[in-house]
Amino acid sequence: MADHSYFVTLRLKGSLPKHVIEEFRTQRKALQGSGASEEESLELARRQFASIERILDSVSDVQWLENPKVAAVVWNSLDWLRNRGWMIYAGVLMSNHLHLLMRNEEGRTKEMLEDLARFKNYTAREANKVLGRSGSFWAREDFDHWIRSREKFEGTVRYIANNPVKAGLVSRWSDWEWNVVDESARDCLGDGEAST
Repeated sequence: MADHSYFVTLRLKGSLPKHVIEEFRTQRKALQGSGASEEESLELARRQFASIERILDSVSDVQWLENPKVAAVVWNSLDWLRNRGWMIYAGVLMSNHLHLLMRNEEGRTKEMLEDLARFKNYTAREANKVLGRSGSFWAREDFDHWIRSREKFEGTVRYIANNPVKAGLVSRWSDWEWNVVDESARDCLGDGEAST
């Protein structure tokens, strides 16, 4: 499972301040220009991801996914990804972002970005109809990480499932309506939540 799985975060446009995005781009360019090692690049990616998560989990002006009809559009559209061969081991929909741990069971891993772009285009169009608005819905850039080990896979399942708990929205991951952990990944949650 872990060797070809990806942890993906899609966020709403405007959910991160522009100065933060620019600062992160500057940091990545500086690191690339310095001839940094893969380990240094991974460490920067981890630090930036942690910062992004703190910002996304705090109150933001853009929270269109709080609207139950918009949330349903996005959540129900995960079936399209499943029909494209993507196994979704864990997923959570928050007010301004979506986390997925996924793997293509049909060997279409190289098409992940294309499939995510199509998913984003469709859900943006439908969500904008619900909201009575036009314009960009999702941010252009996504954050994805290749899961390289079983330990990272298990930690990612726990992280995704517990995102609403960490944000103070529920006391148990299974109480969050927009949260899924596939049966094959539930053992990663440990005692107490594995049978929920």
